[in-house]
Amino acid sequence: MTSTPTALGLLNELSDEHIDWIFRTGIERPIAANTVIIREGEPLAAIYMVLEGLLAVKVSAIHDSEICRLGPGEIIGEISFLENIPPSASVITIESSLLLEIPSPALEERLRSASSFSTQFYRALAILNARRVRERVDSVSKSFYAKLDAITWNKPGARAFFSAIERFKSVLLQADLEALKNDGRISETTSVTAQGTFVDFCRVVNSAIGDSSEESEAVKNELGARLQREILPFMLLTKTTERFYSKPRGYAGDFLTIERIYQNRAAGAGRIGPLLDRCFLNTPAAKAIRNRRALMAKEIMKRVDTTPGVTHVGSLACGSANEVFDVFRQLDDHRRLQTSLVDIDLHALAHVAERRDKAKLQNRMNLINANLVYLAMGRQKLDLKGQDLIYSIGLIDYLHDKFVVKLLNWIHARLHPGGAVILANFHPNNYCKAMMDYVLEWKLIHRTEGDMHRLFSESAFECPCTRVLVESEGVNLFAECVKQ
Repeated sequence: MTSTPTALGLLNELSDEHIDWIFRTGIERPIAANTVIIREGEPLAAIYMVLEGLLAVKVSAIHDSEICRLGPGEIIGEISFLENIPPSASVITIESSLLLEIPSPALEERLRSASSFSTQFYRALAILNARRVRERVDSVSKSFYAKLDAITWNKPGARAFFSAIERFKSVLLQADLEALKNDGRISETTSVTAQGTFVDFCRVVNSAIGDSSEESEAVKNELGARLQREILPFMLLTKTTERFYSKPRGYAGDFLTIERIYQNRAAGAGRIGPLLDRCFLNTPAAKAIRNRRALMAKEIMKRVDTTPGVTHVGSLACGSANEVFDVFRQLDDHRRLQTSLVDIDLHALAHVAERRDKAKLQNRMNLINANLVYLAMGRQKLDLKGQDLIYSIGLIDYLHDKFVVKLLNWIHARLHPGGAVILANFHPNNYCKAMMDYVLEWKLIHRTEGDMHRLFSESAFECPCTRVLVESEGVNLFAECVKQ
């Protein structure tokens, strides 16, 4: 996911009244796999929001090739609606999907009759399409050498930025040559050198074009394009970072990608693919993802130990739910814990179901397919009352503040007094952020402790976090609040 999904970006600009109208007017359409939703050149009668599933965008000029994939939270058909012309690409479901269909006549009438809706709606589309134009310009620029180089860019960080790129590439090429001469083997010394060089590279890049950089967005984007052109071909040799970039499930952090990080087994193509995978898997960002599993398991166990009787725990965007399985392995009596695991991805839930059934935990793990944005906005009901703990460790990094507050409100209503919520979020301390943003196009919203206190205070909790934990790498924070 290169940025916040387009439908969420649209909804973020609308008032609650207008959001409610969209969901009241929209029609949920279950769509079978391999169904053409939009056909290139044929007029559209609606725009769509992807609620569940995965879709492919294709154009006839490029036979049997995908332009991109769209996952939950994306919007399709809005350009044709704006321009009142047939679409220039086809959209086809890759798997069974659920779409919200908003009929064009109803949308046109709402735009005519409600001036505030019209203003907000067109402003939201203008923002979304301005962002797309910027991304397109960045994409085109990646096909050429950036105009800025070490000679014309005379800021103090110029030499360090370009030197870091060349130094890292040089180490990789030396490692490849070593493997070529030694039947594919790379020495431990070379591996350690490559990992250290990668860490230095990430630090220098983040300093030069990361969030704290004083450079303009235009300069950062141009340098980011140069960075991606130089480094991405190497990163695509890996098993893990290639998946973040290609987003086969429509977004970067799908459950299989996170599983790869948990497994921590380097793999890749060619002689240096596994080496590069190890470089990434040893970064603080990857370690933080592994650490959050252990930290969350510890927090669940602590809640079980301090709760009389059965402890009820809900996990939102549960993914592979490894931390829950970790807790059950520690429990001497599985009846002490009842869990509800919620995810929009049916593939993730099927993965969990298989593990659950093998562990004979069918009565202790309730799997729920639900759209969390729908839940937070009251458009979908879920019987999840009286929870002792509700948590999420891989969700709100993708959500604007407005939706995080709505999610907190929804959680608050489902905790009993004394129950707690824990939400994990990447922290700006993450010096891999610029590499993630520009090379892998894996853009997350990073938040500070102060940001989390503010979000909780704006929500139904009406107070700052009870406590904020940070895992040992200092990259993932965990904001907890107890319902009074």
